[in-house]
Amino acid sequence: MGAAGKPWSISRRLISSLSLALTLLWLAAAGVAGLIVNQEINEVFDSALQETAQRLAPLVVNGFDEEHDEEDAQEAFVVRENLEFAEHEEYLIYQVRDAEGHVLLRSHDAPEEAFPAALRRGHAEVGGWRFFTEQVPPGRLYIQVGEPLSHRREAVYETLGGVAAPLGVLIPLAGLVIFWTVRRSLAPVAAARAALDARGGGDLSPISSDDMPEELAPIIEDVNRLLARLGRVLESERAFAANSAHELRTPVAAALAQTQRLAAELRGTPQQARSEQIAATLHRLGDLVEKLLQLARAEAGIALGRAPVDVMPALRLVVEEFTRRGDIGARVQFDDGGRRDLCARMDIDAFAIVLRNLIDNALRHGREGGPVVLSIDDDDAIHVVNGGPLVPPERLATLTRRFERGGSEAPGAGLGLAIVETILAQSGGRLELLSPARGRSDGFEAVLRLDLCERAEIQPGA
Repeated sequence: MGAAGKPWSISRRLISSLSLALTLLWLAAAGVAGLIVNQEINEVFDSALQETAQRLAPLVVNGFDEEHDEEDAQEAFVVRENLEFAEHEEYLIYQVRDAEGHVLLRSHDAPEEAFPAALRRGHAEVGGWRFFTEQVPPGRLYIQVGEPLSHRREAVYETLGGVAAPLGVLIPLAGLVIFWTVRRSLAPVAAARAALDARGGGDLSPISSDDMPEELAPIIEDVNRLLARLGRVLESERAFAANSAHELRTPVAAALAQTQRLAAELRGTPQQARSEQIAATLHRLGDLVEKLLQLARAEAGIALGRAPVDVMPALRLVVEEFTRRGDIGARVQFDDGGRRDLCARMDIDAFAIVLRNLIDNALRHGREGGPVVLSIDDDDAIHVVNGGPLVPPERLATLTRRFERGGSEAPGAGLGLAIVETILAQSGGRLELLSPARGRSDGFEAVLRLDLCERAEIQPGA
């Protein structure tokens, strides 16, 4: 998990980290290359300054004849200085100066006033210029060659630009290569995740390990072993619940039948009330056993199978079961809204258990003799409404807990809504409890929202 508990992506992290690392490395390499280039260019240009000064030295010496006095030499230099050449850009300029610092000769771009550099052999930087001073034997003349530092910076920048410009293409290209490589390498992980997402919670078949990398194959094998173990556990739980249902219902039903027969034989005797009390207790015991078995089946994963199915036939069948009971009769009313089918991803037996518990809860805790109305709204949600006193909000929020009751005096174990909540959590549905019921000032309403599907998704014969 990432920051604040949010999930993070391995591929996105790899792509961003590798791209950033590669970019930083390239920039660092370009920076190091720039330093080296700058140093090498300075060395080359310094050598060029010195070489230029040394090349000029013989020309200066030839122009300075020791047989002439200094004044005649200056006149000769002036004549040479006034020679005109075609205009051209000069990166290197020079001056020939005497020992007193007077400018005897200069290039046409050089200033008339003397360079600010001292008359001392060697390199110097003054006023944004790089100078080299060469002393001409026997020491009465000095040649100073200068170059603007901006020219050097321009050369360095152009060189670095030539180095860095390809990075504008190479970095995005490298990012694409990294993206493609990472996505391709992690494709088996995405395939395994998609396989798990597509199957839902009810499919415990093993995951295919074909084409899995060696790093992922052991994880898939461990998951398959876990799925197999979970399948065996669920099967044993279902078998236990089914066997227990048969083993517990039969003796309780037999004991109830015998007690009711005994109560009939003792009618009119002092023992009749006691026998009827025993029969009522056995009846409640039978209901509790039924609820516990339903809860066991729900916790064993009865609703994990989420194949698309039409639940409307089961809904009509459950309603008919209640309307046929003599003690209920016409209390249960059903409005199908003109629908012929209702498609949902849910185990049909689990749906029947949910519906029976909601109707039974409404009959037990609703107003005595009052109707229980079932309806389907425009959003295909099933509503179960009954009259009765209001349930406080703080109590309403706890009704889906085990052995929680709404405060009524009606008999019950407080397991019905807990069973409904457990099954719906497995099947992707949702239960909403309201009090008062919508459009009323009293009563209780349970809204069953299923994981709906399209009719075309239902397999033939389902």
